[in-house]
Amino acid sequence: MQACVAACGLVSGAGRAQQATWVDARATMTAQTFQQALLPGPAGVGAPLELALPVMTTAFLRFGAIDLPGAPDSVSGEVSAWGRLGPRDGWLGDGDVTTAFAQLRTGRWRLTAGRQVTLPGTSRYVRFDGVTAGARFGLMDVDVYAGFVALPRWNLPRGAWVLGFLGDALEDPRLREAQNRAGQLTAGARLGLRAGPVRALVGFHEQRDAVGLAVRALSADVHSQPLAWLSVGGRGTLDLTGLAQGGTKPTGVSEARLYADLTGLAFGTASVDYSFQNTALLLPQTSVLAAFGGGTWHEVGGELTAQLPFRLRLTGRGAGQVYEHGVPGGRALVRARWTPGLDGRWLVQGELQRTQTSMNGFHQVRLGARGRLLQQLSASIDTSLFLYDRPVLGVRESMTGVVSAEWAFWRQLRLLLSTTVMRTPYAALEVQGLARLVFEWEPVSAGGLP
Repeated sequence: MQACVAACGLVSGAGRAQQATWVDARATMTAQTFQQALLPGPAGVGAPLELALPVMTTAFLRFGAIDLPGAPDSVSGEVSAWGRLGPRDGWLGDGDVTTAFAQLRTGRWRLTAGRQVTLPGTSRYVRFDGVTAGARFGLMDVDVYAGFVALPRWNLPRGAWVLGFLGDALEDPRLREAQNRAGQLTAGARLGLRAGPVRALVGFHEQRDAVGLAVRALSADVHSQPLAWLSVGGRGTLDLTGLAQGGTKPTGVSEARLYADLTGLAFGTASVDYSFQNTALLLPQTSVLAAFGGGTWHEVGGELTAQLPFRLRLTGRGAGQVYEHGVPGGRALVRARWTPGLDGRWLVQGELQRTQTSMNGFHQVRLGARGRLLQQLSASIDTSLFLYDRPVLGVRESMTGVVSAEWAFWRQLRLLLSTTVMRTPYAALEVQGLARLVFEWEPVSAGGLP
């Protein structure tokens, strides 16, 4: 049984009105209490339960439109962080600075310094401590970046070892030092082009650590809207790590996608798409995690959405998949959404889904609804039933249900109460309770309180 109480405060202020400078800050604290068992006990033996009292805090600060001499509204920035006390490490706690950067924009030039996030082409995001410089030349945008990769969760070991009473015997300090990923360097560049209805982006990204080259990838992304009702595009990432290491490592296309979207049709919208992923190539090749990235798969699918009378919308999607060694798979989905009334106060949704993977398959039935009962009171319910083709830990079905209600008894103050009940292959019965109190204070420029 889990109970959670959270308090959220937002403190914002506007700068001098004539300069339109703005500052926005927020802090959230969540306190939980529950009992936990790290490992299930043997059959017939109860596992020891320990009381856990974790406290989680998140905060962010954003600012912008700060003037410099001769460069109005040129400086902006962001700082965000989180911290936790317990339960896994007692009261030693944990935490990290998520972002901490300042950006200068003047004319065609821009410069960002500090802890920031970049999207190197179509590769996954990278968080690093460094500098990004960019400029716009007519229809072309150019950005270059460099710095140290921020790895708060994976900066020590790339390998794995057994902890506990065998830890001293199995952990080799020399191996741990060799597996250290701290100090990983990254650098890259992006080139963007806008020409009429066509937008294109080419990106190069590289990461290195003490072991060697971890990532080297070349990405491309193209989008075009040749007609008012048609959008087409594609993206892909080529992993160059293997080529740089003389073919000793895997190389090739790590991901690719092609799509065409039709909008503005009399009955609704339609789309077709093709996707490919080689998940092992999406991870750093110097990381042990790359060995668990999974294999390749192809997927071809289509989706159709129809707007029917009485504010009823139907969506159908079907996709066929091919996994490694020609193993087939597929997905099918039918969803109905009904929003009665013109004010959008209510939503009722039903969904049927069939999924077949290379390992197992399942059917899913989902029903849910949400609505505003009164001007200040809203509620929602969401239930799902999963039926597996083959048992998972001897269980053929899973059930989940979530019920919540929110009371906005003041414009800036809201109270949320929620209960979750689950029965899965990993828990005969799990019940969670949540209570959250949120206070918001928007700056004057956003229409909030003075």
